[in-house]
Amino acid sequence: MEKLQRTEKIIAERYRILGKLGQGGVGITYAAVDLNSNQKVALKALSLRLTTEWKKIELFEREAKTLSGLNHPGIPRYIDYFQVDTSQDRCFYIAQQLAPGKSLAQLIENGWKPNEAQVRHIAYQLLEILAYLQSLLPPAIHRDIKPQNIILQKNGRVFLVDFGAVQNTYHHTVTGGSTVVGTYGYMAPEQFRGKAVLSTDLYGLGTTLLFLLTQKFPSDLPRQKQKVKFRARVSISTEFADWLEKIIEPAIEDRFHSAKDALSALRGEQPKGINPEKMFKRSPQSRITLIDAKWWLFIKIHPDRSPSKLKGFFQFIHLSYKVLLPFSLILGFLLILLFSLFEYTSTDWLFTLSDRFFLISILAITTFTLFYALMWLCRCLCRIAYRRFARKIQISPQHIQRVKLSGIHLPLLKISMTFCRIRAKSRNYCFGLFLPQAEKEWLVGELKDCLSKLK
Repeated sequence: MEKLQRTEKIIAERYRILGKLGQGGVGITYAAVDLNSNQKVALKALSLRLTTEWKKIELFEREAKTLSGLNHPGIPRYIDYFQVDTSQDRCFYIAQQLAPGKSLAQLIENGWKPNEAQVRHIAYQLLEILAYLQSLLPPAIHRDIKPQNIILQKNGRVFLVDFGAVQNTYHHTVTGGSTVVGTYGYMAPEQFRGKAVLSTDLYGLGTTLLFLLTQKFPSDLPRQKQKVKFRARVSISTEFADWLEKIIEPAIEDRFHSAKDALSALRGEQPKGINPEKMFKRSPQSRITLIDAKWWLFIKIHPDRSPSKLKGFFQFIHLSYKVLLPFSLILGFLLILLFSLFEYTSTDWLFTLSDRFFLISILAITTFTLFYALMWLCRCLCRIAYRRFARKIQISPQHIQRVKLSGIHLPLLKISMTFCRIRAKSRNYCFGLFLPQAEKEWLVGELKDCLSKLK
């Protein structure tokens, strides 16, 4: 590889070396000129003699194979893959279109300080590139999203380069690959375990955007339980900060599932795959959280969402034993005193009054003690029912057999209500009784959509 560092050297009688662009974990990249087309290209080289790990050769060949099948304006065009044998060495080469511009790392090093609008524009373009990669069969995972691998032109156009760590989901699933590939600080936690999913690249994108906003490496930012705490160090809108926080969640199930989901959320669009006519938008106060983590569904319903009629009923039960009991005792005492005074002409009117007061007081206390016990029991039952239909649910989609809305009639309140029901192999889940009807229908529709995608 040392010989290639000399400028003006011609490789394979076609590519003239202009200079070194950079060096990564797999190979060295040079700027060169294609003598056939007189166009500048990026020539990535790997020396067999200087390579101590066979895994690098495998990654290099996988990169060439992946690049040959890509066709996106944000990815430099693949030109050729070849090898050159000499008496002392064998070198492998990948020729690509040279992306004009500078890397984000170079721009930050030169003093560039992008604002929120510029960072958003970069995020939009990178998410579109990642969405394209994830739409392939099988989906491709870059695994090394970082500022050094993102080229920005003067006109604002973005290129994603260096697919040396690329992996497709088929390869990972079949071979169970466990190689740790990536760059510390930009790697998702699962990469340290040799695992990569669609949202792995999203984590790298999120930490790259944080690098642009904070001018600091992600590893230098404060953390709490693996979560990067960045809000105090950036001056951006709350909406964008919330989006960034979600895209860099350490847990896979807490992140956006795919680049399409992240892009839709960044644009403020409704989730795709849902019929707009049947889409029930939730109010800003909605407490529903539904997470589709591929192998698990997580549903969380905050127990502070109930129709006004039921809410008033529960408040009455909650306050009645505190207010009605002392009020009724005072009223009973006044009534006893009033009725007893009708006998004041009797010689033993004092005894009669005290006797009646004692008996009626015992009766009143007994009555209202029973009333108190009844209210307490009713309140406990309401709490049990409330928690029964407002809770957290975690279930595997493979175990779900049916999702529907079921009805329940409350004769005392003279109302009928519906709740969400999931029929699984081992048990039934009933929830959402106190949600507004539109949110119940939206939630059931989302669950059915998740199941249809799985099938």
